[in-house]
Amino acid sequence: MTQPLQVVLAGRIGTTGSYEAGMRLWEAAPNPVDLMVVDGAGHYEMYDEPAYVDAAVERLAGFYTAHL
Repeated sequence: MTQPLQVVLAGRIGTTGSYEAGMRLWEAAPNPVDLMVVDGAGHYEMYDEPAYVDAAVERLAGFYTAHL
């Protein structure tokens, strides 16, 4: 990867392996820029729970504004 990396993870670790996979990606990246762990959210809640989605989208929008 040559581009700045942002990773958004649900903070509640479940059985999907998404938290672990996201952390491995973050740790392996040569130039990680922004890591967001959404406290209280589970993997699937990141898709449709407004409190979690809105927080992630706000963070993503700022990242894209700065890096695209």
